[in-house]
Amino acid sequence: MDNHYKPIDLFKGIAVILMIIYHFYYFPHQYGFTEIKYNTDLLKTFARMAQIIFILSVGINLYFSKRTSQEKEESEKEYTKKHFKRVGKLFLYALAMSIFTYFVFGDKFVKFGILHFIALSSLLLFNFVEDKMIIGTIIILLVFIYGNHTNISLFDSVPKPLGFIMGINTAYPAVDHFPLIPWMILICLGILIAPPIYENRPKIYPNTAITTALETTGKYSLEIYAIHWLILYYIYCSVYPKYIRPNI
Repeated sequence: MDNHYKPIDLFKGIAVILMIIYHFYYFPHQYGFTEIKYNTDLLKTFARMAQIIFILSVGINLYFSKRTSQEKEESEKEYTKKHFKRVGKLFLYALAMSIFTYFVFGDKFVKFGILHFIALSSLLLFNFVEDKMIIGTIIILLVFIYGNHTNISLFDSVPKPLGFIMGINTAYPAVDHFPLIPWMILICLGILIAPPIYENRPKIYPNTAITTALETTGKYSLEIYAIHWLILYYIYCSVYPKYIRPNI
């Protein structure tokens, strides 16, 4: 079985669309076009829904990837090699995003955004996707740290870069920041809900033009995520000021 499970890709496709809608209004503020409002309840809901779907699906796909490897009777070495290849691709995209946003936003460039977060979390968790006890313990630990990190003096000595990655502090400005805490909790929850989804997945799935389009969008969500930044940058740095706001 392909670990690109169609219903999951469909939901990811919906999340991609919600994300692009939100970013269409969010990016202009970062580019200086403050007349475009992004902080509405509807757009914030779109953003949160997209984030939750994406991050939950990371955990689900981690589990599906492991089970698919087992069904294909791949060795642990083969599975690990494939996983590291996927994570390496994510890290490359994350690095490209950091470089691109550095030239566009300067000090507010993406230092540890969603791609960095997914790559590192996938690296940390992939060996435990079948161990509910460990995943549950990680969730409890992350919830405890998230709820108490401002009250425990122990965390005061955590280096700022590490604290920024963990979510203990927000020491650096950034247009996109997804720390391990609390977001890795969602990945762990995705891992926990994945087994029943995997075991009870429907054998027959309706194929329509809309579902196929959404599934394809979800399947290539990583590439679309990277490309849409470039497209929106072009729109708001070339098309928008020239044709819509020419008096700037």
